[in-house]
Amino acid sequence: MSSRDIVWITLESVRRDHTSLSNHERDTTPFLRELASERRGASFPNCHSHGLWTRPSSASILSGTPPSTHRVWSYDAALPGDVRSIPEQLSEVGYQTVAVSPNAQLSDATGLNAGFDTFHYLGRETLLREAGFTGMLRYAANLRRHSAGFTTDTAKHCLGYLNKTIATDHIERAAGDEDPLFLYLHLGDSHRPYYPPRGWRDRFADDLELPMKRALAVALEMSLDTHRLIAQGIPLDDQQWNAIEVLYDTAISYVDDIAAEVVATAREHLEDPLIVVTADHGEFLGEHGLLSHMLVPHTCVTNVPLVTYGLEAPASATDRLVQHADVLSMLSADCGLDLDVPVGQDIRHEPREFAVTQRGPDRAARKIEAFREYVPDFDASRFREGLVTSLRTEEFRYQRGDDGADLYRLPDETASVNDDYPDVCASMDEALETWLETFGHGASDRRTASFTDGMQRQLQDLGYL
Repeated sequence: MSSRDIVWITLESVRRDHTSLSNHERDTTPFLRELASERRGASFPNCHSHGLWTRPSSASILSGTPPSTHRVWSYDAALPGDVRSIPEQLSEVGYQTVAVSPNAQLSDATGLNAGFDTFHYLGRETLLREAGFTGMLRYAANLRRHSAGFTTDTAKHCLGYLNKTIATDHIERAAGDEDPLFLYLHLGDSHRPYYPPRGWRDRFADDLELPMKRALAVALEMSLDTHRLIAQGIPLDDQQWNAIEVLYDTAISYVDDIAAEVVATAREHLEDPLIVVTADHGEFLGEHGLLSHMLVPHTCVTNVPLVTYGLEAPASATDRLVQHADVLSMLSADCGLDLDVPVGQDIRHEPREFAVTQRGPDRAARKIEAFREYVPDFDASRFREGLVTSLRTEEFRYQRGDDGADLYRLPDETASVNDDYPDVCASMDEALETWLETFGHGASDRRTASFTDGMQRQLQDLGYL
């Protein structure tokens, strides 16, 4: 068949305003900036995720359905059996489908391996099997540069080198094959605890106000103690905040470099590949009294980088609102496919009226319970209850939960303006209701996530448990 190869790279927890695609103070993603500036490259500054954390966001990317359809938004939820994945559809039309993930949220445990011919989950129990003996030897030889050196503290280790090695091996093997390649690569080293590998720690070290060793300890402590910190109002001083932000930026620079090597290999070995580099969601760095990515569909968590190469993207379309399902629709059109992407639209011909981000009810309730383990009378009134659906236009963001709704006039998301714009509230609520009538009915074949002990330990290292 003649369809083009597709390489999709998802960076973990990267907010757009901390990349070089924005006016950020540090040049964290020079590769993304350069790729976007090429003649066939494009950057979409108004890309917003479908969900707030890896599992629901990844489920939407890999199925083209919103969280209220796939319902992969709680700790025990897996992709339903009656949701037809994008890799499954691509396999049916002759694609080789391959995924590489170092995060158990994106694994066979959550059903997000559905449709992939080959799925590499990189966990402590699977590294040797997935990377092979030679791959592990190469990783060991690079342990000081690409990870934390020889330490048994798994929270300190990075897996970007192994991700890259496995991905590029697949790209090189696919070169010249008649069947096109769909490679989905999840790069996880920008997730908490923001513990960048030794070889990258000098990147922004001059910006640190604390010695590197102490700064790393601050980031690790923040990650392991996130719920207590939020419950207590995030009592961090300026030097601690500086350490967290500089190391977060350093971790972003690392995944940018890994993505650069994968894309370079794809462009060298594949003929005219379509390339997508984005993030699953962003990150709170104190906004709304929060850390990590939870509870509120705020811009810092939903606005993610999106850079494409080889996709037909006229300048008139790149500033429009876009979501990951829309990228799938555009890829489908440009590859001459007919993928079923329920919530996607080709924004080049059908501009998006609003972007929709959803937060499930169960995980949110568990977060509030976790805060109250430290502060029993923790005030959660600023967080909407139940399912929260957020609609965003270029001027406003409207969110509705089970206990009410809020309208914000962007870019301010601190004070609701419901009383100032009653007509806007009414029209956006009507649009939300109409959208839910179409996409608010969950899939029927619900399935339960099942994590091994090793996966549980990895999720603890990442601060999920």
